[in-house]
Amino acid sequence: MKLIPLFTNNESKLIDSLAKNKLGFSEQTLMGMAALSVFHANEDLWKTAESIWIVCGSGGNGGDGYALAYLLFQEGYPVRVFQSSPNKNEAGIFYESLVKSFVALPETLDQLLSHLETADTDSVLLVDALLGTGFQSPLSQELTQTIHAINESEVIFYRLSLDTPSGWNPNHLETSESKSQPFVFADSIEELGTRKWENIGYIYEKDNLIPRYYESIGFPTRTHLTETNFSNRYYLEPDPEKAIQVLKRKNKDHKYSAGSAMFYGGGEGMEGAILLSENAFSRLGGGISKIYSPSPKINQLGLQKDLSKMVVTSDFLSMVQDPFFEKTKTILIGPGLSNYPKDLESWEVKKGKTCILDAGAIPSFGTKLPIGDRVLLTPHVGELNRLTGKKHNSIQEAYETLVPFTKANQVYVLLKSFVSLLVCPDGSSFVWESPNPKLATMGTGDLLSGIITRYLSLDLELSIPEAAHLALSFLDHSKQLDEPYPSAHQILNSLVELL
Repeated sequence: MKLIPLFTNNESKLIDSLAKNKLGFSEQTLMGMAALSVFHANEDLWKTAESIWIVCGSGGNGGDGYALAYLLFQEGYPVRVFQSSPNKNEAGIFYESLVKSFVALPETLDQLLSHLETADTDSVLLVDALLGTGFQSPLSQELTQTIHAINESEVIFYRLSLDTPSGWNPNHLETSESKSQPFVFADSIEELGTRKWENIGYIYEKDNLIPRYYESIGFPTRTHLTETNFSNRYYLEPDPEKAIQVLKRKNKDHKYSAGSAMFYGGGEGMEGAILLSENAFSRLGGGISKIYSPSPKINQLGLQKDLSKMVVTSDFLSMVQDPFFEKTKTILIGPGLSNYPKDLESWEVKKGKTCILDAGAIPSFGTKLPIGDRVLLTPHVGELNRLTGKKHNSIQEAYETLVPFTKANQVYVLLKSFVSLLVCPDGSSFVWESPNPKLATMGTGDLLSGIITRYLSLDLELSIPEAAHLALSFLDHSKQLDEPYPSAHQILNSLVELL
């Protein structure tokens, strides 16, 4: 699993300092490298614009904007530069002076507003270099007015933000408009030197996750991590081909080496949930499994389509006492349950087994969890709020809650959302940012739980982060379905075809 580090604003500043103070990079050089990387990464984009307007702030972000403006001008592109105030950064002052000498005197934000009223519709590509990730203070009235104008203008056909959209704060996602600080509705973001933790989950209009592109500029992101108090946050990129290959059975496999699992869930009227999870496990190559459920109908329903199923109506303790339990590697508990099984409190998960808690097995705040070194909880946002007793409006807020929670309880938590987050007991965390509207239907959570169970049941001894990454990558194949609104059953059928 390739680990791509994510850095907070403070960590990025530490790495910037290392590059300058230990490696000898001048800030002017780094700023020029940043501008050059953005220029080359967007060469096709610049060609689409009648005019390129760059709006610069007074800090390092603005300095990057001035450096980019100078490059664009020298390459023959029509550039105009606007500024909130003169740059205060030493390197930024240098590039601002180049702009003044060769391009034009920077215009004010008032002049920007005036030009937005008179320019032709869809004629301007705007580069947002006003505010960086370190900006915390409330916006001035002038900046607020400017950002609103940038967002609402029909003159601008594309908004490219450097490092982060100006004004963006991930914790404002669910607050009312009257309380929210406005931010630039970027069409894309160029992250410079480090991938930014604060940008994870950047959206506007609720359903629009904005693409981010990373540009390396020579920061020591691999050689000096131990010197930056690096917080062990990682970004996961899809690996769909590996996800398929790992699941395929080998010629020497038998029913236990191909994967063994037990399932407990499916209260009366909700039997389909646990049956779907087990069906995902078995149809994706699982060797042997058994379903326990409190529902008296589970046996009939389970055997209707497959007489080879092992299904039992019983309680959780009876499952644990089943001789088959000793031979099983992975236990999934929860799909289709309405209440947390009382016997799960402080239940000890034996060494070598993995326990997954999903849906109804996600308890309320204060409930004791199972004890073991491989316990994974897979809540959605509402279940996370119930589990922790706190409301979370962003991935960043969930992270702040889950780091101490996973350490205190020695569990793993995979938060399932349009951006998913896995937090581990050692404090490391992994972000999955591949929104999939095909999964916005009932049963897909049960499907994912069954897929994770399948990976964790293999003889490969995958770590929980590896298994979660592969499961998410495998389920990502559902994006290719022609059906616009597939059911969970249709999604499973399509995944089976891949194997």
